[in-house]
Amino acid sequence: MAYIGLAHPVIAALVSQSTQAGVTTPTYGNAFICGKAVSLSVTPNYNESKLYADNILDEYVREFKDGTVSMGVDRLPLKAQSVMFGHTVAEDGKEVSYKSGDSGNYVGIGFYVDEMVDGVKQYTASIIYKARFTEGATDYTTKGDSIEFKTPTLEGAIAALDDGNWKKDKVFATESEAIVWIEEQLNYSAS
Repeated sequence: MAYIGLAHPVIAALVSQSTQAGVTTPTYGNAFICGKAVSLSVTPNYNESKLYADNILDEYVREFKDGTVSMGVDRLPLKAQSVMFGHTVAEDGKEVSYKSGDSGNYVGIGFYVDEMVDGVKQYTASIIYKARFTEGATDYTTKGDSIEFKTPTLEGAIAALDDGNWKKDKVFATESEAIVWIEEQLNYSAS
């Protein structure tokens, strides 16, 4: 399989988690499309333990601990300032107030990748259930002899839900099916 595209980054505040029969169901709100995707990197971290007995490796355990996500987008919508970082956005949507005590919320992240498998294009949609982002550095450069694009990159810490699940992938034949699934999972409505 070869990844040949990335699109449709959707972010939503993790409102609650309810667990029944050992399965945790997350509920999301305040979902928004977080610009257009430029890059995305997901790095899971694991706890590992080895047990040696009779001079050989007898047991090996590897479990998800946490992870990091780095997301580059073409722009950061104002809604991200309140949903992701806890800043205050004025009702007219033209002013953001930053306070030292502002704290980001846990959010769910959705996106899809185009991939080629045996010459057939398919779309794999992904949901990361729970992450908390911090604002990255902001770089500005004056125009010189050539124009250089600067785009925001966000860094986040991934955590598992109460039942241990941290990510879900689903493969679709069409792009529109992948988009609908992501939006349903994160409770996104265009209105």
